[in-house]
Amino acid sequence: MSIKIRTKKLSDGRESIYLDIYYKGTRKYEFLDLKFKKNDPNKKQIKELAEKIRAKKELELGFDAYNIPNSNNGKEDFLKYFFEMGKDKKYYSYYNKFQRYANEVLKKKELPFNQVDEKLCEDYKSWLLSHVSNNTAWVYIIKLKTILNKAVREKKITSNPAKYVKIRNIGSERVYLTFEEVKKLSETEFDNKDIKEAFLFSCYTGLRISDIRKLTWDKIKDNRLLFRQQKTKGIEYLPLSENAMQILDIMRKRKVDKENNTVFSLLVKSSDIGANLRKWAKKADIDKYLTFHSARHTFATMSLTFGVDLYTLSKLLGHKSISMTEIYAKIINEKLDEAVNMIPKI
Repeated sequence: MSIKIRTKKLSDGRESIYLDIYYKGTRKYEFLDLKFKKNDPNKKQIKELAEKIRAKKELELGFDAYNIPNSNNGKEDFLKYFFEMGKDKKYYSYYNKFQRYANEVLKKKELPFNQVDEKLCEDYKSWLLSHVSNNTAWVYIIKLKTILNKAVREKKITSNPAKYVKIRNIGSERVYLTFEEVKKLSETEFDNKDIKEAFLFSCYTGLRISDIRKLTWDKIKDNRLLFRQQKTKGIEYLPLSENAMQILDIMRKRKVDKENNTVFSLLVKSSDIGANLRKWAKKADIDKYLTFHSARHTFATMSLTFGVDLYTLSKLLGHKSISMTEIYAKIINEKLDEAVNMIPKI
């Protein structure tokens, strides 16, 4: 391990200080945003600051090299650490919720890592359950565990205080459409054609809304679709049915978003998409609370209804495990039981 202070001359005559870091066979450079001129009166102080930063970096890598948790970071602000994760849109709402808890309940604007213990995590769970649904609280706790696990890997804490904090995920009803209902929707005129065609395409392919938004024309070849699942990151090859190809023909004629080559133009927020779907369903006289994910459930249940086996469906949906797909088989079996029980007794 080697960390050296070096400087680079800039075009304006100043020198920029950076760290030359060699660690575990890899060399990288870290610029410190510290600059000075040849006769700068603060040159000595700037170099002393650079040396302190170098020493701190050396200490951090030393802890990492010997797998020792960095006890100095016990006073580091967990809220700030969480906020950095929150810059990723996926974590933004989870950071906001935890920050609200810290501000309103704990009365804290800063929260050192050494104060994030199991009791605090349990109290946060109880607070969540009093403000959001059970399954939403479950998601928030899962994300908190993910962030704390990251902190463990980075040697900021020795163990995850939320490890044994649990909320049971209550299986929610999967809203889906029958083939006849999909047909009714298809035949029902609706003002927002972008949402209509995208939803129907999802009914015929099982694509998530995140994958629909990113779908480009170059990913469609020979009646097949090549895409990387946004959620699982796995690459999938999906054969397209005639119904799906008809939707694509409509979109080609419409020439949606020619600039970035996307197939569909879903520029509205997800909440607005749901509201539009329910408005469309009402117009088609379908009494179901639709979300865009209902289309994925529809694809799964229609596929099983028309004879697709579980293994094939699991591949079409991009599931990592067939156990994730079995829930749809259970839904179909329950519907068959209902149908049998509707036969009147003689």
